[in-house]
Amino acid sequence: MHIAGDPAARLRDIALTLSITERSAFRIVDDLEKAGYLEKQRNGRRTRYSIQAELPLIDPVASSPSIGEILALLVPVEALQMRNEGD
Repeated sequence: MHIAGDPAARLRDIALTLSITERSAFRIVDDLEKAGYLEKQRNGRRTRYSIQAELPLIDPVASSPSIGEILALLVPVEALQMRNEGD
């Protein structure tokens, strides 16, 4: 959710917000990227993340809502659209 609110967030900032180590934040972001939920774009020394909001959450029993549907409950949709389109 932190990345949804700030796609240019540094791992250090993510870790501080979640009260975890920077290494743990790296592993979580890396796992999300490997699973296809995040894409990284490098801009010099900074990294910008894009959430693949159309992907479903993995639930073997039921049809799952997409990442975007879950984030829409937590983050204003306009903020997500503006961040993914332009920054």
